[in-house]
This record gives sequence, structure tokens and C-alpha cells, in this order.
Amino acid sequence: MAPLPHFPSRDGAVAWRSQKISVGYDPRDVTPSAINYDDDGIRPTLDDLRRDLAAHGEDSVRQTGNERKLKRGTLGWIRGVWLWSVLNLWGVMLFLRIAWMNAQAGMGLFLVIVLMGTVIAVLTSLSTSAISTNGEVGLGGTYYMISRSLGPQFGAAIGVIFSIANAISVSLNIQGFADTVQGLLEDAHLSPFTTSALNDIRVISVVTLVLLTGFTFFGMEIASRLQLLFFTILMASIFNIVIGSIIPPNEEAQAKGFVGYSNALFRENFKPAFQDDANGRNSFMSVFGVFFPSVTGILAGTSITGDLKDPSGAIPKGTMTAIFFTSVSYIVIGWTTASVTLRHASGSVADLRAGNLTACHHDPYWAHDLSTLPDVCGKPDSPADCPCSYGSINFMEIMEIVGHFRPIILAGIFSATLSTALGCINFAPKIFQALCRDKIFPFIHIFGHGYTKNDEPYRAYALVMIIAVIFLMPSDLNFISNIVSNCFLMTYTLVNYATFDASYSNAPGWRPTFKYYNKWLSLATALACFVIMFALDWKSAVIVVGISVVLWLYVYYKNPNVNWGTSAQANTYKSALNDMHRLQRIEDHVKNYRPQVLVLTGLPCVRPALVYFANSITHGTGLLICGHVLVGESVKQRSVMASESYKWLRRRKLRAFYDYVAANSTAEGIRALIQTSGLGKLKPNILMMGFHRSWYNWSEVAMEEYTSALNEALDAKMGIALLYAKEGFDITTVVNFEKLVEDNTHEGNDQLKSAASADHVVPLELKPIEDPEVQARVRLAELFETGKKKHIVGEIHVWWLYDDGGLTLLIPHLLNRQSPWDKCKLKIFILAGQDPVAAKKEMLSLLEKFRIKADEVIPVDMEQPPGREQTQWFDRLIGGLREDGPTRNRKVSGLGVIRESEVREFGERTSKQIRLRELLLEHSSKSALTVVTMPLPKTNQSAIFYMASLHALTSDMPATLLIRGTQENVLTYYC
Repeated sequence: MAPLPHFPSRDGAVAWRSQKISVGYDPRDVTPSAINYDDDGIRPTLDDLRRDLAAHGEDSVRQTGNERKLKRGTLGWIRGVWLWSVLNLWGVMLFLRIAWMNAQAGMGLFLVIVLMGTVIAVLTSLSTSAISTNGEVGLGGTYYMISRSLGPQFGAAIGVIFSIANAISVSLNIQGFADTVQGLLEDAHLSPFTTSALNDIRVISVVTLVLLTGFTFFGMEIASRLQLLFFTILMASIFNIVIGSIIPPNEEAQAKGFVGYSNALFRENFKPAFQDDANGRNSFMSVFGVFFPSVTGILAGTSITGDLKDPSGAIPKGTMTAIFFTSVSYIVIGWTTASVTLRHASGSVADLRAGNLTACHHDPYWAHDLSTLPDVCGKPDSPADCPCSYGSINFMEIMEIVGHFRPIILAGIFSATLSTALGCINFAPKIFQALCRDKIFPFIHIFGHGYTKNDEPYRAYALVMIIAVIFLMPSDLNFISNIVSNCFLMTYTLVNYATFDASYSNAPGWRPTFKYYNKWLSLATALACFVIMFALDWKSAVIVVGISVVLWLYVYYKNPNVNWGTSAQANTYKSALNDMHRLQRIEDHVKNYRPQVLVLTGLPCVRPALVYFANSITHGTGLLICGHVLVGESVKQRSVMASESYKWLRRRKLRAFYDYVAANSTAEGIRALIQTSGLGKLKPNILMMGFHRSWYNWSEVAMEEYTSALNEALDAKMGIALLYAKEGFDITTVVNFEKLVEDNTHEGNDQLKSAASADHVVPLELKPIEDPEVQARVRLAELFETGKKKHIVGEIHVWWLYDDGGLTLLIPHLLNRQSPWDKCKLKIFILAGQDPVAAKKEMLSLLEKFRIKADEVIPVDMEQPPGREQTQWFDRLIGGLREDGPTRNRKVSGLGVIRESEVREFGERTSKQIRLRELLLEHSSKSALTVVTMPLPKTNQSAIFYMASLHALTSDMPATLLIRGTQENVLTYYC
């Protein structure tokens, strides 16, 4: 036993351990470490360990995916998640709409509305917490979680929508701030910036936007400190309202509706009193629609994951506590205000003293502009003629009256608007930066560049500022506020669905440390959010869903080259596995028979004509496996060969699998493919091979391997299809493998182009061709390729001479249904027997029962002996192959010979085949494709004699397909 390594000093021991090298079984094995599981993690390959070599960068095992290493920020869960979430959940609604909602819905239903919004927010946060604790969350927060869970299609759609929604939210909140400032300037009779109040709002908004954006350029640390200031002001404003409600109001405050606490007022305001206003009819759902945008800030903390020290720990704690804190504050402020304010008040101290303060009428069309009130309003003798100008349902600034010190309330309104705007200014660029770095959309990668050590997206900041300025110009953003709310709701829908989808997949990689979620609750919440979108405003919901669908379709057809291990991938596997189990329980029936083809092509790219022809049979509705046998080769390159082969197939829209085996001989490899290809009921039932023209010069071993493959297939109850073409199929010598690999890297672009045209054809990757034989093979492949506008014109001749279960008839029928064979006429040749007319009539009747249309049925006479010409041709063919022939050294050379005993034994059968050759040349020499029932190999027949028999049916013929079924029905005429 070798001694353990000697550590000369403590420093040496530390250095040794820092290398993460094992001192156990193998000194080159690495010990488990987090660094090994990073995208840049390197560990020795199996070859390195087996050969005792050092690990090399390019040979080491690397993890899949395109995530980049992210340098974490320093913010904890309070300043990084809780603070930002609270400020976004509060918003300006805290001071301007809470009293109105209580007045309309009553304190009881207002509580229900808050609890409903809180439940949806909490359930969505549970889903967010589950996803965020299932591994490290990268840059982009919500976009990152959805894209890595549901895939780039959903992720890209949400990345764009969520970024734009946050950018427009900047405009909405800054406009609210500017409106308030402009109103204060008018009240103070200060000179405006311009001659128009509208332009004043624009100027104030743009200046504020530039200043807030400037703060973000200093990084999240400065922005967080500014948010702390806003939070302090907001808390002071809330306490000001609570304390102000306790202080007895003066007469002026009472005239405007602030009358203080009383049991009668509490009972009155507890009940709903929905009243119409200038915005339309109000109801429970309309009030809920006004409140719900206040809970759309729950993803604030997840949007800046790159600035968090520990996103997985910070997001659950920060988000959940923020929701409960803000919900309680909404209830406290709402109930406090409702307990001390009247719904309607005239605002006149004279009315208060006369006892008719609430005698004014509610005017739903009054625009809340005090300057428009009639002059008589406020006088004791005519209160009924005046609309109520004050009270919680009419005066949005009622909290400024309830609050003990109005400037603090105004500061709170400023803080609420500016804090939310500041948050959105930070969120939108960082989300968009992550989207740009994934390079899903073209031409936007420049916005993914980061500056300074904090990776600040200055270019994205500038873009967001430009978008915000554009949406500030109308000055009135009411028409897009619902779109913004529905953008957030769409995001919540997908966050909840992503949690459900990941949990439902039962993938081993789904291991969130946050356990307090339920997949069915996540699904229910996703549906609830989707329904609420349309309940709030169906028009904006249609717009948001429409944009999402367009973006989803674009990314789907673009098919970006990313591998993120999404739940969609996991569910695809799960669904396929479940379907396989269900399929296994279904008994076979002839009506459900499908050709499932194992075609021996080698690499699909070297025999494209054979692949295209087999695909014309299955055409995506049956199993197609391209089998590849390498003799004496290792399986180490299997993954690379499979990857390139699948890309080659996908680029040509060929729905096929690739199966590779390494074996000591061709026969052993084919036997392995026959026995192991497929799974369960999805196993090949037809073996297809090319029939070689050069069989004459094969060794006896090669011929035995070829015929043994046929016998293996027959023993496995598989049909056989041998395709002959005088041109041949193998184009290995001219395949440009370098170009093929390069083109495969642009697989997504090819698919996007092909989506635009169903007739798109991907050319073969070839070197310059000088050999005319190879040129002919390439032309044959181009002729057989599906998806072309050109169709093969001619006839398909089917020589259904012997009943093999119907496979000889079914295959050409399937070919005739799809391009490029769909324009060919179908002719059936049958044995005439004693009565050709009766035979033809019987076949026509059978075809009618099978619902197979044939253009013509032709009986042929096989009873006549073959003519001299073809008999002599066959004698010349086998003359040099016979054991007593002129080339007696064939057996010595290992080429194989035909025994005289089998010539005599199979003489009559051979004559039938020569006669068939004669008829084939007479009737089908001009056909586009000839399909013939294949003679079976006999147990006492040599391989070379059998190959000569097959040669007799194919030589001097156009493309010929020899087919033999398993004697089991593949056709039926029963319903």
C-alpha cells in the first residue's frame, strides 16, 4: 500500500487541499466541491483517469447551458427585497384611492378585497420562493426564473413584457408626482414653467426622470439608501394619518367630511354604497380592479437578483414579510380613514352649522373641480342644487385633511410615487440586460453590456429613460395603466404555472429548499391571475396575451440554441414515458398497424437517398430509425455522432432517430440493432437496407453477413425492404463534414427559414464532385427528398405476386400519398392463373375493400418458361460463380461459390425468377419505382446464390423495392 502524501508544513497541507485532489483510489480524482458544478468547473474525463493523464481544459467534462458566472451583490433580504417590495406595494394609491375604495365598497368588502389581493400575492410569492430556492438565481430575476423553468419561448415573452411594463410604470408614477407638484404650484400662484399646465407637467416629469435615472448610475447601494429615505417619509405619513384621526377636527375639517370617530359612522361606512362616477358604473369588481395594481409589486425583489448576496434566501423572506406588512398597513389606513370620514359632504361650514352637511346630491359626472361649482353652493337655502364636493367618495385628497400635518402627507405622496418610479428604473434595465445577454432576439445584445465592477447596464438605463419619456409625452396615461397591470398579471400567471409545471414533472433536478408550496395551488393561482386579467379590462388583456403569443411564436420558430434544463423538457420525457406505458397496455390490431422502419444508413448524411426514401414511408407518423454499425470502432464518439446526425435530420424536418452500435462484425452489429432498437411497442417492424451492386466481388463472409441480417429480421418477425438503385447510395467521399458541422450550428436559422416556406429544401453539404457516379447518387437523393415543389412523374408498379400479409401493397400505397411520389400512377401486377379476367376482377374487389385506389390492375402469366435470352443472361451471371466454373480459384480466395447441388435443387424456382425478370423488363423498365414481392432466403441455399437471385430481379431496372412481409395481416377491410 502506497504511503499517504507527506505534507512538509501546514502551508503545504493547505495548498494540497486547495487543489481538491483525492488521496483515495486515484490521486487524479477530484473531491466533491461546488466549483466542480459551476459552468466553468473542470474535472478529469474518464479517459484521463483510465490512462492516468492530467486533466486538459478541452477534454474535461463541462456542464451544459449558457449561463455566465455571476458576481453577486451585497444587499441582504431587508434592503434588497423587503424594502423594494414594500415601496412598490404601497405606491401612490395608499394616499389617493384607499379612502375612495372604502367609501364605495364599505369597510367590510374592502377587507375582503384586500384579503383577496393578499391571497393571490401570497400564493404567487410561494411559487416564486419555490423557484428561487431551486438553485442559484442568475441575473434577470423573474425573467431568469421563467426562462429557465418554462424555456426561452415563455421567458423571452415575459422578459420583453415585464421590461416594458416596468418602463411604462416609471412614466405612470412620475406623472403622478408631476401632477401633484403642478397642482401645488397653481395653489401657491407661482409662475409656471411654460404657458400650459400640460407642458408644465411634461417638464417636471422629464426633469424628475433624469434625476432619478442619475441616482441609478451610482449603483444599487445609493439607490437603496434613497429608498430608505422614502420609506422613512412614508412611515411618518402613515403615523400622521393615524394620529390625526384621533385629534378632534375643527369646523373646516368637519365641513369637508372629517368628523371623527363614532359608532354610527362606523356602522354606516361598514356597508357598501356603490355609486357611479365619471369613470362609469362601480361594483365590487371595479373597486377590486382599482386595488389590485397595488399588489403588483411583489416581484420587485426578484428583479434585482444580481445585486443580492443570497437570492434564494432573501426572496422568500423579503417578499412574504413585505406582503403581510403592506396588507396590514392598507387595512389599518383604510379602516382608520373610513371610521372618521363621511361619504358625502358639501364642504360648507354654514351647512355644518345648519345641520345639512350631507344634504348635497351626488353627481356622477362632476369632475371634482371646485372651480366649476355654482356660486349658490354652500348657502343654507339651496344645498340640494349642489353636488357634493367633499367626503371620502368625492374628494381624493381627504387624507390630507385627516392627517394632522398636511406637508407630511404631501411628502408621503411624493415618496410613494418616486420610490416606485426609482424601483422600476432599476428593475427594467436589469431584466432587459439579462434578456439581451441570452441573445434570443437579434440586434439587442448591445444593451446587455455592463459597466463598472457592479455590471451596471448603462445602455439599458438610457433605453428605459427614452421609453419613459415617450410615454410621458401624452401626459394622460390612463389608457395604458390597465395594460401595465395586465403585463404584471401575465407575469404572475407564468410564475405560478412555472412552479406547477416544474413540480408536476417530478424531475430529479426539482429540489427547492422552500417547501411551503403546493403545485395545485400554483396552478389555481395561475388560472385566477389569467381570469383577473380579463375581469379588469378585457381589451388590454387581449393586447397583452396577443403580444405574448407573437413573441412566443417567434422564439419557437427561431429555436435558439440554448439548453437550460427546463420543466418543459422534463415534462416531455415524463409524457413520453407515460405514453409508452399506456401504449404497452394496448393490444396490437391490424387497423392500427404502422410501418416502423429500421433503415441501415450508417451516418444519415452519407446515404441521404436511403433516408429520404424511408422517410417517405413513415412520413413522421411512424417510427424511423437510422441504424449505424461501426466494425471494430469504439463507442466514445457516439454522443458527437448522434448530436450531429440529429441536427442533420432536424434541419431537413426528418422525424427520425439515430442508433449507433460498435461491433466486431457487421452481422453482430445488425443483430444488436434488430434486438435492441426501439422501446416497448415502439420497435421496428421493418428492416430496410440498400441492395448493393458490388455484391459480385464480396467475400463469402460479407455475403453471409448480408443474408444473415435478413434471416435475423425474419426471425424477429420483421418485414424486409431492400431498395435498389443503379446509381447507388453512398456519397461518403464527397460529404463536406466541416461544412456540415458548421451548418448544424445554425440549425435554428434553417428552421426559421423553413417555417416561412413549407417547400424549403436544405441542400446537402458536399465537396466539389468530379466522379459522375457520385453525381448520379446526389441527383437521386435530390429526387427522393421530400418537401419539394417538384414531384416525381411516372408510375409505381407493384408486383404483388404472393400474399405476405399485404405489406407489398401497403408500402407503395403510403408512398403514393405523400410527395414526391403523390403524382405517380399506381399499377398493380398480379398472377393471372388459369383465368386472368377472374383474377383481375377479384383483385379489383379486394382493392376496393381495402380502400386503396389503383389506376390499373394487370394480370401476368408466370407459368410460361423463361425465354432463351434471359436464361442465357442468368447462366452467364452465375457461370463464373459456380464451383466447377472457369474461376475455380474464387473459393480459394474466399469469394464463395455456388454449389452444383443447389443449382439442381432450386432449378425450378430459379426459372420462375428468370421469368419474373423477363416480365419486369417487359412491363416496368420505364417505371419510376418498381415494388416486387421478395423471394425468401432458404436455409439450404448459399448466400451467393441468393444474392444472384435478387440481382436477377433488380439488374437493368429503375429504382426497385423488394418487400417481404411477415405473413401477418397489415391490411384489413373490416371497419
